[in-house]
Amino acid sequence: MRGVDLSFEHEPHVVIEMGGPNIVIRSTTAIDHADTTALAHAINAAGDTRTVVVIDPESVRCDDAFAAQMLPTRDTTCSRHDTCRPAPVEAVSRGVIRIAAERTSWTIDVDAGRFCQTDFPIDTKFLDPESWTPVIAICVTPTKVTALTVDRTLVTSDRAHRPVRLRVAAAG
Repeated sequence: MRGVDLSFEHEPHVVIEMGGPNIVIRSTTAIDHADTTALAHAINAAGDTRTVVVIDPESVRCDDAFAAQMLPTRDTTCSRHDTCRPAPVEAVSRGVIRIAAERTSWTIDVDAGRFCQTDFPIDTKFLDPESWTPVIAICVTPTKVTALTVDRTLVTSDRAHRPVRLRVAAAG
């Protein structure tokens, strides 16, 4: 892995590195709301460029070989529409993001290294501890979201998309 040393006065809470062709986002400590918002923006920007993002939470560190490898979710273009973009990733609360899938909603607690799939978005206050699944890493592409659980199971869903409206300049 190669990263950029920006010589911070304090240890950054989120480190963004390249792992092979993938962007790897690692949390180094508990992340605050601003870090969570930056994380969501980074995933959204990567989706716009058809880049794969691997989220590597601090609580369970994945190895560099996993982060750099091509995952089974490597497809990065939408096959259903000529022009579409993934629905944006949202910052929900400190350390928690939400990704809309086509049939479910993924709530990812980056701080705790866990995720939860529900039929619709649910406030994390209403999720019991048994609802969460511990993860080693989460892979996000423009078309899919995949979790590698601690028992080495891959859980995957198609991401929800929204059409892109093309603007046509008026002639004359």
